[in-house]
Formats: sequence, structure tokens, C-alpha cells
Amino acid sequence: MNQILARSPSASTQTFFGQTMGYFALALTAVSGGIFAGMFWLPPALVSNGGFLLAMFAVTLILIFTARKWSVGRFGYLFLILFAGILGLTLVPILAFATLTAGIGILGKALLAAVSMFGGMAIYGFTTKRDLSGIGGFLMAGLIGMICVSVITFIFHLFGVAVWSSRIELIFSGFGILLFAGFTAHDFQKITRANSEISPIEAAISLFLDFVLLFEYILRFMIAMNRD
Repeated sequence: MNQILARSPSASTQTFFGQTMGYFALALTAVSGGIFAGMFWLPPALVSNGGFLLAMFAVTLILIFTARKWSVGRFGYLFLILFAGILGLTLVPILAFATLTAGIGILGKALLAAVSMFGGMAIYGFTTKRDLSGIGGFLMAGLIGMICVSVITFIFHLFGVAVWSSRIELIFSGFGILLFAGFTAHDFQKITRANSEISPIEAAISLFLDFVLLFEYILRFMIAMNRD
């Protein structure tokens, strides 16, 4: 059984945590840049093109599952910036759709909800004595399942086959919210243990994905609620 989290983090844990949060802030800056580029520099026809979205989705998945390889070394922070920037581009269509259908205010509400939930789960993961490593397998299985569903429905959409509804979207996005809230607590506890098997950049990527995807699924949930 893994050691129970101590109440007073060691100096090495504090250093690891500080480095991780620094890279996390860098990733948030880069994703904002990606969103800005997608909104103002790329042609709307390209950003909303199905082939472009599928390519960005594929690149994002490749970067996620090869993060450990590319995030090590002297230039790992460049990978982090590239990864976050590309993810920002993939967020542009849903941000634009949300603004058109529900007004720009929905973005602020979703962001506030994401920050609140992310902060709450971070505090829980940081302070709880319960070992959360056991739920890692269930969380990963849930993530793989959501990726498979997303790919299948996206392919159907490209061929003009409607397999989605507001009710299904509510269920799917609600599950996504719970999933990435769980990932947040799990990943924060992993960071507080200063696991030598991961680098601060890799830890920052995990937290960054937790936050961005939590925001995305909260936004999708709000859009579906607005439709009803």
C-alpha cells in the first residue's frame, strides 16, 4: 500500500509542486494564445472544416499519449507550449458555437464553474488522507471510452448521420465533468507525493488537461441545458 500523504510536505515536494504549477501557468497562457489565433487569424471556414477538426483531434490524441516521451529533456517546455496551443485551436469551434447560441455570458459562467470545481477537487486531492491511486485505472478506462464515443459520433457526423441529442449530450458531458473532476483530485495527490517517475512538465500537462477538459464539458453541459 502506498504511503499516506503527510500533512507537512517535504522540501522536494514543495519544489516539485512549484515547478509543476509554473508550467501549468505557462500552458494556460499558450492555450489562450491558441484560442486567440483560431478566433482572429485562421479563416472561419478552415476552423469549422470537418477534416481540419479531425486532424487537430488526432494530433491532440497523439500528443497526449506521447507526452512522457516529448516532455523530458531541455526543451520539454517547448512541447508544452506547442501542445497547449494546438489544444486552444481545437476549442475555437465550441467556443464560437456557445457564443452564437447562448451569448458570450455562458463562457464566463462555464469558466467560473470550472475554476471553482477544479480548485475544490485540487484541495481535496492535496489534503485527503485517502489513497486515490486505486481509481486511476477506472478513470483511464472512462477516458478511453469517451474518446471512442467521440471519434465514432464525429465520423457519423461527417457523413451526415445524426446520432446525438440534447439528452444524450447532457449525460455524456455530465459524465465528462465527473471524470475530469476525479482526474483533478487524483493528479493533485500524485503531485504532492513528488513521484520521481514523472517530470514537472508531465505533471503540468496532466493538470492542464484536467482543467481544460473540465471547462469544455461544463460548457457542453450548459449548452445542452440551454437547448432544453
